[in-house]
Amino acid sequence: MMVCEIVLKLFSNILEKKLIEEIGRYGILKNAEPDQILLEIRRDVQFIPIIVSGIAKVMRRDGKGNGILLHYLKKAELSTIAISYGLQNKKSEIRIKAETNITYIAVPIKIVSLWFDSYDLWRKYYLKVNQLQTSYLIEKINDIAFEGLEFRVLKYIKNTSLIHNSKLIPRKHFDIARDLKVSREAISRTLKNLEKSGVITLGRNKITLNKNGVNG
Repeated sequence: MMVCEIVLKLFSNILEKKLIEEIGRYGILKNAEPDQILLEIRRDVQFIPIIVSGIAKVMRRDGKGNGILLHYLKKAELSTIAISYGLQNKKSEIRIKAETNITYIAVPIKIVSLWFDSYDLWRKYYLKVNQLQTSYLIEKINDIAFEGLEFRVLKYIKNTSLIHNSKLIPRKHFDIARDLKVSREAISRTLKNLEKSGVITLGRNKITLNKNGVNG
């Protein structure tokens, strides 16, 4: 399938026909395997990935092994944070990597920057996505400031389950600790407490969200 056909299916009811044609003309269709990095910290933002299928992960990293999960990217989504760095010619302070096998369209940032002046629906689309991603970040800050670790871990598990559309979540304790910026020991204790409560079932490198966990 040609890029223009894919873009038409993704954005036919969202963007102008001429803009869809431009994305098809300048965009390059790419694939990535889990954990493959699409955009790295301290690098120039040369292109913006638009997700076609699969799930990508946006993380804040400091280059010293520390980081925290910001949000996920799904079908027909892109990172507005990455766009803001690109528009200002700043090096990226986030990492975007594949959570699953993904297909995405890479569009040069120089082309993307022109769309803000030329296409009203692009501006509206960008603002809508930015509002959703900003709301998620505000919610995350609120959870860190006002909620306990058990609440945050269960919410993380529920959100991951929703993103993957599966109650079976492939996650190590280390993965959750890294994403929530908490010690692995604290995560392990919390997961065991949740298992005792019947909310989850722990397996080797996987977590199953039980029915009372979904409804709780």
